[in-house]
Amino acid sequence: MVAASLLLLALIPVALGRPSSHSSPLVVRGHQKSVPDGFLPAPFLPGGIFRFTVAFKSTNTDGLIRSLMDVSDPASAKYGEHLTKDEARPVDRLTAPLPESVQAVTGWLQSNGITPQVSSSSGDMLNIPIPIDQANTLFHAKFAPYAHGATNRTVVRTLSYLLPADVSEHVAFVYPTTQFIAPAVRKARVHEAIEHIPTSKGSRSKRATIPARCAQFTSPKCLQAIYNIPSTPASAPSNSLGGSAFSGETANLDDLQSFLSQARPDITNGTFSVLSVNGATDSGAGTDEASLDIQYTVGLATNVSTTFVDVGPNGQGDVQDFIDEINALVALDNPPLVLTTSFGFDEPGFTGEASPLAEALCNGYAKLGARGVSVLFASGDGGVAGSRPELSCNGQPFIPTFPTTCPYVTGVGSTAGISPEIAANFSAGGFSNIFPRPAYQDAAVSGYLQALGDTNAGLFNASGRAYPDVSTQGQNFVIIAAGKALPVLGTSASSPTFASVVALLNDALLNAGKKPLGFLNPLLYSTAAGALNDIKAGSNPGCDTDGFPAVEGWDAVRRLSGAARADGFFVLTGVAWQVTGLGTPDFQKLLAVVTGSSGSD
Repeated sequence: MVAASLLLLALIPVALGRPSSHSSPLVVRGHQKSVPDGFLPAPFLPGGIFRFTVAFKSTNTDGLIRSLMDVSDPASAKYGEHLTKDEARPVDRLTAPLPESVQAVTGWLQSNGITPQVSSSSGDMLNIPIPIDQANTLFHAKFAPYAHGATNRTVVRTLSYLLPADVSEHVAFVYPTTQFIAPAVRKARVHEAIEHIPTSKGSRSKRATIPARCAQFTSPKCLQAIYNIPSTPASAPSNSLGGSAFSGETANLDDLQSFLSQARPDITNGTFSVLSVNGATDSGAGTDEASLDIQYTVGLATNVSTTFVDVGPNGQGDVQDFIDEINALVALDNPPLVLTTSFGFDEPGFTGEASPLAEALCNGYAKLGARGVSVLFASGDGGVAGSRPELSCNGQPFIPTFPTTCPYVTGVGSTAGISPEIAANFSAGGFSNIFPRPAYQDAAVSGYLQALGDTNAGLFNASGRAYPDVSTQGQNFVIIAAGKALPVLGTSASSPTFASVVALLNDALLNAGKKPLGFLNPLLYSTAAGALNDIKAGSNPGCDTDGFPAVEGWDAVRRLSGAARADGFFVLTGVAWQVTGLGTPDFQKLLAVVTGSSGSD
């Protein structure tokens, strides 16, 4: 961040000597013919200062992704050699704007009396805090308030804006302008309150190690039994786990301690720290989503240092919140080694002028991956209808979710039941319409598409990135929020569960003097695939269809049907991706894959 700021400050005087010509023709950016569906004009335009982000066009995204894959692919000689903050500076330079771009944009802003603020480590994003009337003049726009009906939130947008041609050629996007993106959602669905957290004592189910109570309610003890997760405390001092919070969510320490006293009484000092982004304040009664994230990370990743990443100041789940979180984490010397997020968007909002936003966010997660962070996202709770299970698509294509469709994050879906464990009918999954299928998915997804045949033909992009990548239980998780015991469901429960598994695997690696896992997908789709439980039944209905079915697909992996390479890894062929991704975790099998040891309970 400092280096980028110095670069920008060094170039500004040059730009001031040659400001953008006022005679440069204006070009239209992101013209909207009408207000998109879901938004309506609102009566009140807020006053005060608004913050706009100006992002430069990417200069070397391919270099960034090569750096990520070099440290993330088990077949790479650099596998696990994640970058420290100082070592990441060359990666920052890969995405830094060209000097002439900085000159053009900052010169234009300075000529309009605006001093920009650098907001990213590579200097590829600038903040412009200005009032709306000045924004109207600067962008030749007509900003107005619009209400989003489904979330009852008001945004300020314009239907078009203009930039000088000699500035526009350097700018990827200005946000917020014409991007009508619905606020992020992914709230865990809450059932009627219960008196207390059911204990795991009593009779056993047919699967001898799983308490019978787990068929009705899910607790940390249930998940430990189902997925062979150890209860022994983690001990690596550098290990860490983080959970993202938006929309004013609050994690309450009293709720956590009450939860642990009932669900994990062996944890006597469970707590968490708070990382505040943009002045967010974690205070007040605990809310459902935050309570779920914190209680099932602290309650499963025993003794792993856990951070509640609280994004403010208003926490409305706006795209800007996600951008700010990425920039804040990339700027840290030691960001959390695992980051789980239970909020997201529907992908169709990221089209037209908004498509560079999706690219920028995805590249940000790639930067975190290069730093050794495993980035996980809940896939969503609307089946093939994205975040809205009630939606009728009227014969139109299925709705993917984002950022789950970013190729550089790990998407986590949900399962239900124990004997057998099947795909949860609400779990979002499918194929991206923005991002192409990454190479690490080719074998798995090709096999699935062959098994799928003509089912849902024309309703999805068969060449798109498939999601989710993995799954865990997602039903009837019992939490304590605002002092009340509540059963909740959703992929919001699944992502923190899988994140906890990864954090405990990291602990074993760190204690063995090895590197953390970082970006997971190249490992999951190769050597770790056989350590996951195949899910053979269930589907994710939506859009007036049965959605995508789970199919038997990973027995071939267990038989190691691929050809062995000289380095001991296998090239996997003839396997199938499914609605639950590669399946659910078996901690002890994963531990054997990543460390070569069996571990202990």
